[in-house]
Amino acid sequence: MTIILTLDKISMPKGTEFTPLERGKIIGLRDAGWSFAAIAKHIGRSVAGVSKFWRNKETYGMTKRSGRPRKVCDRSKRRIVLEAKKAGSSSNRVKSALGLQISSRTVRRVLQRTSHMNYVKRNRTPKLTTRHKVARRTWARTMVQLRTDWDRVVFSDEKKFNLDGPDGLQYYWHDLRCEKETYFSRQNGGGSVMVWGGFSSQGKTELAFLEGRQNSFNYQETLTNYLLPFGEAFHAGRYIFQHNNASIHASHSTKDFLKSCDVTVLDWPALSPDLNPIENVWGILAREVYRGGKQYMTPQDLKSAIQGAWENLELSRLRSLVKSMPDRASDVLEVKGKKTNH
Repeated sequence: MTIILTLDKISMPKGTEFTPLERGKIIGLRDAGWSFAAIAKHIGRSVAGVSKFWRNKETYGMTKRSGRPRKVCDRSKRRIVLEAKKAGSSSNRVKSALGLQISSRTVRRVLQRTSHMNYVKRNRTPKLTTRHKVARRTWARTMVQLRTDWDRVVFSDEKKFNLDGPDGLQYYWHDLRCEKETYFSRQNGGGSVMVWGGFSSQGKTELAFLEGRQNSFNYQETLTNYLLPFGEAFHAGRYIFQHNNASIHASHSTKDFLKSCDVTVLDWPALSPDLNPIENVWGILAREVYRGGKQYMTPQDLKSAIQGAWENLELSRLRSLVKSMPDRASDVLEVKGKKTNH
């Protein structure tokens, strides 16, 4: 009697243990008279592996696998990730909080291998009190209910640029084959340049370079020379002006000035830079001005770079930021007045 076996050929990674199915096939094919080479070719395994299994088939799989035992079980890994997410702490603090008998380096390695966790620098942001959060929610609710025409709003703010680069540390990808890059740092950033600017869905103002300490009178002079001409040229005088609650903006003198110029001012909640799209514009400018770790020797060089970056701002980008305002208001309501991710 002839026995014909019709078995599908399978392929398994080399080096792994034979599965129960593979073991059964090896035994069946061997009993049918197949050679080790033919069996190995059929199941996609090495001849040595098949031969070794056949010689030790009674005890195969009973030997304890070699190699370093795992330091952290899956449950501990989940606890590490949850603790880091909850506290935003360093690996040392996560280790201490959980009382784990492992090194901080192991904790750090677990977090680094978690795809949705990333070790980043905290951004400095104003602390919001309950009063601030309530005011932000009230503002957002009003903006949504009134269906504010954001295309009429002129957003504005001041911004400081340092000669030595933006505040904080500079990061870059380092090629280990090359000499390390450095950047110099002078006291107080080597000096700085202060600017005022504004924009709307129709365009942007001229950029004002501010000299010396600013007061209400200086600010009103800036608005006279830069805001008012822009409002007339781009909005025929029918626009809504946005600025934050800095002291020179909110002074009685400035309020009277804007009223005398028939400028409608948008109510604005305190400590809310995340709601002002001009903060995004400053971010765009800073990335362009300091691209490649660029630093400046003189204020005039920095001014030229800022002016060039300002002139290169595309209207489509500005309009996209204006269109984000309904979402910003909705997001404030969703997070109950807390900071948003804009």
